[in-house]
Order: sequence, then structure tokens, then C-alpha cells
Amino acid sequence: MKKLITLTLVCISLLGAQTIHITAKQQADLGVRTQEVTKMDTISFPPYNGVVTLDKKDIILIGPRVEAIIEEIYVRKFEHVKKGQKLFAIRSNELLNLQKEYIEALILSENINREYERDSKLYSEGIIAQKRFLNAQKEKKNSDLKVKLSQNELLSCGLEPSMVQLLEKTHMPVLKLDIVAPREGVIFKIDANIGETVTAQSSVVGINAQGKRFIEISVPVKVLPDLSIGDVCAFDTYSAKISSISNVVNSSSQSVQVRALIENADDILINKVYEVVISKSIEGTFKIKKSALVFSESKAYIFKKSADGFEVLSAKIMGEGPVCYIVKADLKEKDELAVSSTSALLSAMENPDE
Repeated sequence: MKKLITLTLVCISLLGAQTIHITAKQQADLGVRTQEVTKMDTISFPPYNGVVTLDKKDIILIGPRVEAIIEEIYVRKFEHVKKGQKLFAIRSNELLNLQKEYIEALILSENINREYERDSKLYSEGIIAQKRFLNAQKEKKNSDLKVKLSQNELLSCGLEPSMVQLLEKTHMPVLKLDIVAPREGVIFKIDANIGETVTAQSSVVGINAQGKRFIEISVPVKVLPDLSIGDVCAFDTYSAKISSISNVVNSSSQSVQVRALIENADDILINKVYEVVISKSIEGTFKIKKSALVFSESKAYIFKKSADGFEVLSAKIMGEGPVCYIVKADLKEKDELAVSSTSALLSAMENPDE
């Protein structure tokens, strides 16, 4: 003879909570078993694909700043270079002309300065008129300005300040200019040959400079609300912390790019793809058996054991394993959940009057 078991459902509308009254005997007859929840201090999100990147400011393209002929190339592709190490050498008629203009400006300035000193003395003695002195003063200012502009042009074309100072002292132009590495790094490209003519816009050598390295991870949009700056990313033997989260969604994959700063990344390979697990510290999360969770109208619920039955609690799934869910719910350590015959409890929850 089939036994009919009636469960009583009490709704507390002020709190939105529900309690299913059920005796110990009814639990035994229904086969309802319980299990303690496990409190989680951190949760992990499944592996996502990530690629190692670097900032654009650390990708340095180096070339002559004037039209020139490549005279020498001192480095090889993938070579590690130090700051100040010679990369290649150029010869440039344009650079020679600029140096010639600078030398001429220096010589003219020296002559004008001598004339100015002379006229200044004559004016102080009342020998020449003020107009002549003011003209000499004006010529000196114009001459000094021309020297300064010519000097700045040489500096902007790649001459070091020490080279300009030597040119000022000796009036001997630099015939071959060595271009050096502005920062330490690794050569990732060489785009010219010896004897080749290159323009001021050409890049001859490319360097991935030492600096911060990042891993950029494609994360599903649905996970995004659970991520925050500072969450930890683990991959291979490396660790990283989320430093920025994009607000642009990829329309085809419905994913968002998350960027994490890699710790101790000196030897990491740029553009390599890794599987990345994201972990975060979080309160109020618990590991429960999958059988403890039920769904009603696309919402998840659990049944927490109470003195006279089970309290119905809503739950948010934060992670999933083979046999367990990680959920966020109004629970505490030592709480017990129903892990079997939950369909009967769900039926009581959905049909309180039956």
C-alpha cells in the first residue's frame, strides 16, 4: 500500500524566506539525507585562454632620423642588447649638410659676438650712437638663435649632446653615426641590409624592451560581474594579478578581455597562449554537492536543515566542478543541506497548497 506523505510549507513573506516543515520520520521515509557545507575562502573560475603581451611603449622601433645609407649592422635578430649598445651605423649627406650649417652658424656667431663686444665697449665710452649698439645687439640675438635652432636640429636627427659639443669645439663633422639601443631588450626584427638607403621614416631595428608583461584573457561576459581588480591569475609556473577589465564585448564570442600584470616575467615568451585559472578571495561562498541544488523557473535553490524541517534559500552559482558547485548563499559553517530526495522538497516548495 502506497504511503502518502504530506509536507507543510510555511511562507514568511516579510523576509521572503520559506520553511518546509517535515518530521524526522518523514525525512527517513522520503530518503532525505543531509551533508555539511564546506566554507570556501577563494573561488576559481575555469581555465580561459590568455596570451602574453607587453605595452606598446615597450615595443621600440629604431631607425635613422634622416635619409641615410646603412653602413654597418652590429646585431642579430633575437639578440639580447643592453642600453647604449651599438645597433647599426649610417652615413648621411643630409646629416652632413646639417652639421655644415651648424658650423657656419657657429663661425658667424663668433664673429658677430666679437663685433658686439667691441660695439658694447665703444657705446659705454660714448663713441658710437645708441642706434648702432642696438643693431649690434639685435644681430647677436639673431645669431645666437640660429645657432640654437641648428643645434636642436642636430640633436633631433640623432646626434648625442657630446657629439654636438665636440662639433662645436673642433668644427669636424661626424661622417659615420652609430645608432644605439635606447633601452635593454631583445631584437625582434631587422628590416635593412648593409648598403641600403633608408628614409627618416624607416625602422631598421625593433626591440622588445624589458618592462612589464601582461596576460590578456578572454572571459565570458556572464563571469564578468564576479571579477575585480586584484584577482589572481595562475598559469604554468607564473602568477598575475588583474590590472584592468575591458568594457567592450566581442560580438561573436560574447567575451571580454581581462588584463593581468605578470609577476617575475623576465623569461616569459611574448605572444604565447596559456590556459589561465582566475581565483579570487570572497566571503559567503560554500562548496556543496550538485544534488543539493534544485532549479525552479531558472533560479537555483538549496534546502538548509532547520529544527523543524528545511529552510529554502536562494543560491548563486559561482563555480562548478565534476561533483560539486561553489555557491554564494546565506549559509555558515556546519550548516547542513539536503543532498538527496530534493525533488520532493522542490515539489513542496512549488506547490504549497497541495
